[in-house]
Amino acid sequence: MTLRALNTSIASIVQKKISFLIISLVLFLPLTSLSKQLKIPALLKQVEENYKQSNTLFTKFKQTVDQPLLKKTKTSTGLLLFKRPGKFRWETRSPEPSILVSDGKKIWFYTPPFDKDEHGQIIEKKSTQVQSALMNTLLSGSFSLAKLMKIKKLKRNMFLLIPELGSSGSVQTVEIEINVSKKLIQKMIFKQTGDNITKIDLSEITLGKKLEDSLFHFIPPPGTERIVE
Repeated sequence: MTLRALNTSIASIVQKKISFLIISLVLFLPLTSLSKQLKIPALLKQVEENYKQSNTLFTKFKQTVDQPLLKKTKTSTGLLLFKRPGKFRWETRSPEPSILVSDGKKIWFYTPPFDKDEHGQIIEKKSTQVQSALMNTLLSGSFSLAKLMKIKKLKRNMFLLIPELGSSGSVQTVEIEINVSKKLIQKMIFKQTGDNITKIDLSEITLGKKLEDSLFHFIPPPGTERIVE
């Protein structure tokens, strides 16, 4: 392997780790005990009732990650699938394909080969290692379960979720935008420590779509580098 190829390979591995870390910090946060009664605005109650009618969610996403300290902005698009209880699939299709998937017991993060001479890489964790309280709240619309936070109304269809200090990892606030007529969450803005901001826009949102359990399990291609954490 040439020095250039080695540097490219190292950079690829680092980028895979960073991608997994960004998604983890936003979607997979420490699950702490729920003890306080949360006052839920009327519109969010309607959203919760709408989501309760279905066991699945299927949507396209556009994610923009702003990292001011590094002077970097990264945009990605793909598909997001959710199925009760605790199953999800975050499939990034552009610009750098990757798949983050969980069957409720394990979590897999797969990135395909950087070029034809490389193998793909998969990072595997137990779901108990990385709990998903905030992710479940936002994808299932279950605001009544997210009791370790405050909710402030910003506009008719926009709300600010403020988790208690230490309950949600690096996330300081989450701003959500509601499609009022359809009672769906269509945008989420995560503000994190270090002034990092992650924006997730959802489109073509479908509740109740039939999603096979096989979509929430991952078997890597032969030769894939496997990392178990």
